[in-house]
Amino acid sequence: MHEELTGIIETLLYVSGDEGIDVARLATVLELEEDKVSRELERLKEEYEEKGYTLQLMKFGSVYTLTTRPKYASYIERYAKPPERSTLSQAALESLAIVAYRQPVTRSDVEEIRGVNADRALSTLVSKGLVEESGRAKGVGRAILYVTTERFLDVFELESLQHLPKIEDDQDQEVEQMDLFLSNYKDLQSEE
Repeated sequence: MHEELTGIIETLLYVSGDEGIDVARLATVLELEEDKVSRELERLKEEYEEKGYTLQLMKFGSVYTLTTRPKYASYIERYAKPPERSTLSQAALESLAIVAYRQPVTRSDVEEIRGVNADRALSTLVSKGLVEESGRAKGVGRAILYVTTERFLDVFELESLQHLPKIEDDQDQEVEQMDLFLSNYKDLQSEE
């Protein structure tokens, strides 16, 4: 019975995840007295410690949770961090420059400037955390407005949007400045 109880408790701790499980709730599920459950949890906590298991049983108030040992934190961080492509397509870069200089903008604003569909490019920029939705435009359809994010500023090493390279009113000059902006990003990508 003792091994079975230990197995049930470990299973419930596992499925409770980061939230852990309260002694009272565990006692209810196990149909046991809270004192008995508390003793078993403490015994299990000591066993994990004595045997040096890779997991540890932690107590926070009346809540117990299974956690990994701190010495494994760097591996967990590397595993949990999703792999990122360090490059953006030309379409995404162009769309990003338009959002950066014209924000807030709608998808149709970006498409009008680029002359092609911008759905995928904007979706990529949102998923990479460089652009975010910031509300809805007034008028018919109430299109989504896009702006750059704090991550955008970090990636481009900008203190604020006021530190974007200045562009001229002349459209040819504007395109030239946007190209310069994009080439700086490509330089940043090659350093990563």
